Amino acid sequence: MNIIGNRFLVDFGMAKAILHFQSETSLMFTITEKDGKAANETETVAIKLTELRPQLYMATWKEKNGNTITQVQDYENEVIYSNWTLPGGEFNNVKGTIKQVHK
Repeated sequence: MNIIGNRFLVDFGMAKAILHFQSETSLMFTITEKDGKAANETETVAIKLTELRPQLYMATWKEKNGNTITQVQDYENEVIYSNWTLPGGEFNNVKGTIKQVHK
């Protein structure tokens, strides 16, 4: 599966988002839900994608609010691991699901 040009629904339980890989270096994400409440926060970020094996990627980026993100995205098993550090240094991580959104 080629992830570039496709959209994926990410569900971490406490938050949901749509990831749209615009290119190998550009990701647009839209947070659609936070803590059970509807949200609509969109940002486009420069990313670095590393293919670890077919259908397994590590994606890294920095958001405009200063958060740094590292995700391991396993498309074969539809599992995603997200780790992020807030500007103040707080470290967080969650596991969720990732599924392709078909147009």
